[in-house]
Amino acid sequence: MRKNSGLPAPGQDRPAKKILFLTCAVLAVTLITGCSSGGDAESKDDGVVSVPESGGGGKGGAPKSPAADDSESGRPQIRLDTTELEKIRMFQGYLRCLKDHGVPISGPGNKMPEADPGTLWFPSMDVAKERPDVEKACLGKRPLPPPETDPKKNPDYMADYTEWIECNNRRGLKVNPLPDGGGWNYKPGAIPPKNEGQIDQECMIEAFSDK
Repeated sequence: MRKNSGLPAPGQDRPAKKILFLTCAVLAVTLITGCSSGGDAESKDDGVVSVPESGGGGKGGAPKSPAADDSESGRPQIRLDTTELEKIRMFQGYLRCLKDHGVPISGPGNKMPEADPGTLWFPSMDVAKERPDVEKACLGKRPLPPPETDPKKNPDYMADYTEWIECNNRRGLKVNPLPDGGGWNYKPGAIPPKNEGQIDQECMIEAFSDK
């Protein structure tokens, strides 16, 4: 999940590790490999790549509030082949809701120059931890990560996860798996290639797609 497995999670502008099932805090980087929820959550610019949090936590990040509504009905659904630009567009309703509830939200700046005018970006805080009331109010608008990257929905998750990590390393990303199978970290001294986002998404599709 990263890179969410989705977009960067709120609370992270440029992570160094990718998380598949994160909370909001990790979503921000997920979008941009150079940025990524799912679990969705880190809040430092540590090079983490994560993905949007799944219904159960995303990433890869802070757990969502126990009081949060677990219903997935009506929430936007991210696919394995959803592009970064499509993902940020899918998150606009959720981000607008956070902003309407007083969470500081700005634009993407140079993080995604191809974004539409007026695009909202992820907050620097972990909303689920710091504003659980707002997270609960806006949860119904937050996109769901690909079901293939949700261990609760994919019985072959760990085998697919291992294949994802192996593919990334084979193609030059140089990453280490996380102990919980929730994502990855760059190896010490690793220099990510310019097309890291493309490599990671292609490896994720290859690993998690139906064989």
